[in-house]
Amino acid sequence: MEENLKFDADEIFYDDPAAQAALENYGIKYLFPWQRLVIANILDAAKGEDREILGKQIVLLPTGAGKSLCFQIPAILLDGPTLVIYPLLALMSDQYRRMKEGGMECVIFRGGQDEKERQENFRQLEKGAKIIIANPEVLSNQKLLEQLCKCGIKHVAIDEAHCISDWGHDFRPEYRNIRPIINKIGEAPIIALTATATPKVQNDIQKNLGILEATVFKSSFNRPNL
Repeated sequence: MEENLKFDADEIFYDDPAAQAALENYGIKYLFPWQRLVIANILDAAKGEDREILGKQIVLLPTGAGKSLCFQIPAILLDGPTLVIYPLLALMSDQYRRMKEGGMECVIFRGGQDEKERQENFRQLEKGAKIIIANPEVLSNQKLLEQLCKCGIKHVAIDEAHCISDWGHDFRPEYRNIRPIINKIGEAPIIALTATATPKVQNDIQKNLGILEATVFKSSFNRPNL
């Protein structure tokens, strides 16, 4: 099911936990209706409500539209960590820095880490770190993945999801291996996000992730200010 939602609403919502989290953690006074719906679907699916329908979402929106709030706010509210998968080490490091600067407790798993660094990450998760940043390569380590599965991951977000498709730019073969990782984690809700996807790329994302029935949020990529 596709939701083509316009972003011209200026409504301010303070009557739900997501809006409160946005205000208290980011100083954001309102969420767009599409953000509220995506977040509500994640939270409800994480509780086991209509997981087959609500727990599979695709967000196809331009850079700067506020996609990251769709997994950061649920991460704040859920009682277990959110796994966010990125394609590039540089992007992972940048997002880790931004999250830490914004007060979000997070950990990063990447290649080349020693055992001491990995164990410190798990200690932070035990203390309540909200987001796990990783890439498909490091998650292919079965021992590490098994340890992560014991952390009670509640939600999986795949950023730059167009990297899954060999029909699009920036194709990453390793992104084709995400579905087995999700299967290992269990029944956590899934959200795939990208700022660029043709219909062919979108279909490829959904097929590879096994979420053909996902709800799709999209808007026009024509931006008059550019």
